[in-house]
Amino acid sequence: MKSLQISSIEEYSGKSAFIIALGLILREMGYKVGYFKPFGVKTSYLDGKLIDEDAYNTAEVLGISDEIDYVCPILLDKPYVEFVHLAEPEELRKKIIDSYNKISEDKDVVLVEGAVDYKVGRSIGICDLTISTILDTKVLMVVKYSNDFVLDRLLASKELFEEKLGLALFNQITGYKRTYIEAVAGALLQKSGMDLVGMIPKDSILAGLFVSEIRKSLSGEFLVEGQDMIIEQLIIGAMSPQSAIKYFRNARNAALITGGDRLDLHLVALESMNIKCLILTGNLKPPQVVLEKAKERDIPVILVRDDTLTTTEKLDEIFGKSRVRGDVKVNRVKELVESFVDLKKIAEYIGLE
Repeated sequence: MKSLQISSIEEYSGKSAFIIALGLILREMGYKVGYFKPFGVKTSYLDGKLIDEDAYNTAEVLGISDEIDYVCPILLDKPYVEFVHLAEPEELRKKIIDSYNKISEDKDVVLVEGAVDYKVGRSIGICDLTISTILDTKVLMVVKYSNDFVLDRLLASKELFEEKLGLALFNQITGYKRTYIEAVAGALLQKSGMDLVGMIPKDSILAGLFVSEIRKSLSGEFLVEGQDMIIEQLIIGAMSPQSAIKYFRNARNAALITGGDRLDLHLVALESMNIKCLILTGNLKPPQVVLEKAKERDIPVILVRDDTLTTTEKLDEIFGKSRVRGDVKVNRVKELVESFVDLKKIAEYIGLE
């Protein structure tokens, strides 16, 4: 049985998305794939059961049949300081090893997902560095290319993981950075003993939010439910209808955020092919003509209590951080990994034939 641990130097780097794509690709190649996440931090209750949200979603998308208690055995069920105070590191590590052995049964390869970043869990002895040692995994570091200084943080992680960290993958690359990374970063990493196996471009579909996710995150109310599609762009409706037309023409699968009393903007937006959702703020319901027009076009209309600025800030906070679910996103991330990642090099690294 082979294993690959996917870690990161910061949160929201794209570990789960990459694992989903790699797991599906390896399965298509005929391998029996397992998935394991030792330490779950982003926890919530589902049907009365505490779960790690990312681990649950990834296991579901990959069609993992193992019990979720084995897939993610350690869960943050209280404030972290209290968790650290009460934790017994040896017991935690034993539970992780036992669960991993259970997950590994009859698998060709197990993909191990790191915590929020490779340092989380260090105070209780279950950070990614410790996990790579006790489970004897090889490590691939997924790096969100937020700025050039990520190179220093990646090299610092290499000093800790040493020979266990052999591959790096840059994610969310903007076009102009690609040549620079290939020419400079790739050579720099190679000198330190790491291979750069891919550069995945920033993608608006993966960064986008389903309409249902938007409603839930805003605690909004559907006035018209419409089509639950992916919203790739937000437009703040604080302009005149004449000015808005220009923005609407250049938009792509956008949501308009504006006051519920802006009938003029509502009607112009509903005539545009590029506006796919109306988010009406201030708890102001629009006239019935707007709702009827939205129903005709199958455009969702969401009513929220917050003002336009607060609503926009809330959505800006979660855009680019949504989970990969649904055929559109799953197929897209798989397509990106197949196109921009050296899968052969990954297979050779972990010893798959």
